[in-house]
This record gives sequence, structure tokens and C-alpha cells, in this order.
Amino acid sequence: MTYLSILFIIFVTITTLFYYIFPKRIRWYILLIASAWFYWCAGYDKLLIVIMTSLVIWLASRAISRQYKKAEQEIAEQGIGGKEKAALLGKYKRKCRKFILIPTLCFLVGVLAYCKFALMLADVLWQIFSLDISFEVIVPLGISYYTFSSVGYLLDVYWKKAEHIGNYFKFALCVLYFPQIVQGPIARYNRLEKELFQEHPFDFKQICFGMQLMLYGYAKKMILADRLSLYTSKVFGNLQCYEGLVILIAVIASAFQIYMDFSGCMDIVRGASQIFGVTLEHNFMHPFFSTSTAEFWRRWHITLGIWFKDYVYMPVAVSKWLIKLITKTRNLFGKEAAKVVNIIIPLLIVWLLTGIWHGTGWNYVVWGLYYGTIIICSTLFMGQYKKLAKLLHIDMTKKSYQRFQMVRTFLVFAGGRLIAAPGTLTNTWIAIKQMFSGFNPWVFWDGTLYSMGLDYKDWCVVIIGLLLVRRISIFQERGSVREAIARRNIVLRWIIYYAAFFAILIFGIYGSGYNASDFIYGNF
Repeated sequence: MTYLSILFIIFVTITTLFYYIFPKRIRWYILLIASAWFYWCAGYDKLLIVIMTSLVIWLASRAISRQYKKAEQEIAEQGIGGKEKAALLGKYKRKCRKFILIPTLCFLVGVLAYCKFALMLADVLWQIFSLDISFEVIVPLGISYYTFSSVGYLLDVYWKKAEHIGNYFKFALCVLYFPQIVQGPIARYNRLEKELFQEHPFDFKQICFGMQLMLYGYAKKMILADRLSLYTSKVFGNLQCYEGLVILIAVIASAFQIYMDFSGCMDIVRGASQIFGVTLEHNFMHPFFSTSTAEFWRRWHITLGIWFKDYVYMPVAVSKWLIKLITKTRNLFGKEAAKVVNIIIPLLIVWLLTGIWHGTGWNYVVWGLYYGTIIICSTLFMGQYKKLAKLLHIDMTKKSYQRFQMVRTFLVFAGGRLIAAPGTLTNTWIAIKQMFSGFNPWVFWDGTLYSMGLDYKDWCVVIIGLLLVRRISIFQERGSVREAIARRNIVLRWIIYYAAFFAILIFGIYGSGYNASDFIYGNF
């Protein structure tokens, strides 16, 4: 069962009915049963793996919590304080790290690495040693997302930033909660717990708002993302057959495709969750309005960026080995060199891991280094950049300059798609060569562009749809569009609802002979 299926709509409807029929104090059981059933539809074996993994995490967090309570009890009994108290707490913390935290983290990362890299390793062994290793890898639904959430939860308990969730079934619901299991957002269990286990009253307005957000998400996905995929998949699947502007358009179309795909999914899952009164974290805040690459990634997949900041960047930045390296660099080469090391190493590690998280091929390693290099350079040379702008009398506060920055940021993002979308580095190199092998503007009027999956009318739908999304996004930057619609009279409101619904029916990509595209980020 996918988010795009009629079965999912029926599933959400039935779950909503049962959710509000039962008393408030036990409604979370309905969500747990529904989430388990949703996951069961992906395969009972996958559900068993998630249950086993979540049980290991829960037991580990309970063991850490008990050790800390034992330490506090011992401190209270002995009546110690100051250095003696710190030494005793440090002793228990080291014990937790050595015997509980590190083994559990190794287990979680090991399962994730096996699921993501086992088949690639088998292929490498075949190519190098001609070893034919045939096996099937069971990849649990949303493994990257719940693994990152679980690692964050375990570290928060270890760092005493979050309390252990005492009820395993409540913890299991945090892991399995069906709106966010497939494609995020990457949940903070301590925050999600507060949302899931509140006694949410029946709120017709919130239900309507949730349905509206889902409808908007379906429009982005089915009208725009899936329509653009018809063109991009044809071009990237036959790179040798095309050249010049055909490939350039495919790269730009791919940027809009993944934007509509990802933001559409976030709207669907946040809308479905809002129906139950549960507010998921924002994961997508109009990144194409960004004026820099760093800002872009603060707006795109927000929870992933925050996760890497909290659990990779900050631990690396304050680690003893990095501090020693910075001190040594300062003594040998001065403060500026130490500052460069302090900026480069944490960011490079974060972006290398971000690339590996997005995919298993070398193109994703290059993709991560591509963004890491751009952000590092923009951080290091920000002062010189401002001086150059002042020297050239460029007013960086003007809207025209900010629009230029937005276009520049989009082109940087499109460059990232040129690395990732073709599938391999070899294909990326072919795409680059073919792109610059000829200049063919006549594809716009000789019919060539309209013979590769999308005809003239399809391109009109895409362009009009993108302009509408842009206009709505501008309104969303200023305030709530749904609140604005709710203030209109009932006739105008229902005209808008019917227009959106029939737009999906008329212009959406679906039906006999068509397999709905999976959400792109669902494969990461």
C-alpha cells in the first residue's frame, strides 16, 4: 500500500473513524494497530525486523536510564557532591557508553549498512573475484528514517536530553507511525511522543485542513512530478540518443520533479497526520526561495539537516581529536589556518555522510562532496565576497540581487541533479558531453521536445502548474493559505476544493497501464 493508492485513502478514512469513535485515552492504540497493519502490507518479514530493532533500542535506552538512576541513588545514599559526584557520574556514563550505547549503535548502523550496501558489495565481489553470491536482502520500509530517529533518541537518552519512554508499545508507535515512516520527517521521539499521546479532541477544522494539505500534495505529485518523470526518465535512460538543450531541459526538469515529488509527499503525510490532531515537524520550507546553498539545505529536508547538525557536526566540532588538530595547526600555521581546519573537517564529514545516506553509488559520494565544497567555500570566502560586492557597488539588499541569488542557488541545485539523476558517474559524464556537443534551439518548434514522453499540452500543464505552485508558495511565505481560504465564503471555498480535486482527476498521471512512480526520497 503506497500513499498514492486508493487503498491508502480508504485506510486513512477507516482509521479516522475508529480514532474518533474510541475514548481519547486509548486512541493511540488505534494508531499503533493502523501503523502495524500499514507496515504489514509491505511484508510481514519487514515488520518483524522493525519490531526486533525497536525492541533492541528500547531495551538499550531502558538500561541506560536505569544506570543513571542507580548512579543518582548511590550519590544520594553517600551524600557526595562536587568532584566526587562528577567522578561517579562519569564512571556510570563510561559504563553505559562501553557496554550499551556503542554496541547498540553498531547494531543499528550495521543493519542499515547491510540493507544499503550488501547487494553492491556482492556485485563488486563478482566483478573482482568472479564470486557469484546470490541472496535476497530484506529492506524494511523507511529504514534510513527510523534508524536515524532511533540513533538520535538513544543518544539523547545517553546525553540526558530526553527521557526513556517507559512503555514499549508507545515507543513502537513512535517508530512505526505510518504518516512519517516511509519518507520522513526524521522524528524526534521525545517530541513525537507528546503529540501522539495527547488527548486530541475532534476538530472538524483540523480535519478539513489536513485533507486540503493532502489534496495539494497529491496535485504536486500526480500532476507535476509524475508528468515530468515521463520526460526525465526517457532522456536519462537514453543519453546517447540526445544532445544539447534536450539534456539541459531534462536536468532542469529533474530539479523541479524532485521538488514537487518531495514537497508533495511532505504535504500528504503532514495532512494525514493533522487529521488525527498530530503535528509533524516541518521538513520542507520553499527551498527555491533560498539565496544561498547553505540556506537551501536549511529549507530542504529540514529534519535531516538538523539531525546531522546535532549528531554529527556538533560532536565532531567539539571532539578531542579535532580540538587537538586545531591547536596544533594554530601553533604551526596561525589562527587563520586553524579556522580553516575548524570549518572544513566537520562540514566535509557531514556532507560525505549526507551523500552516502542519499545513495550507494560513487555518484552520491561525489554529490556530497560537491555540496560540501560549495558550502565550505562560501563560508570561507564570505568576507571577500562582500568586499568584492562593495567594490563593484552591488547593493546586496535589493530584490533584483536577491532574485539573482535565487537563480544561482537553483542552478547549483540543478548541478547536483546532473550528478545524481543519471544514476552513475559514467552516465553523468555522458550527459555533460552530450549537453555540450551541440546547440539545438529548434527542438522548441520542430516537435522534437514534444516526442519524448510529453506533448505540447503536457508541457503547458507543467508550466502553468509550476507557476501556480510558485504563487501559492509566495502566499505561504507570508502566512497560512488554508486559513485565508477558510475566511472566504462557502461558495468560493468549495469552488477551490472542487477545482483542486478535478484537476487531479483530469490532469493527474494514473490509470490502466501506468505504474505510479515511487516517491524519490522513499528510496533513500
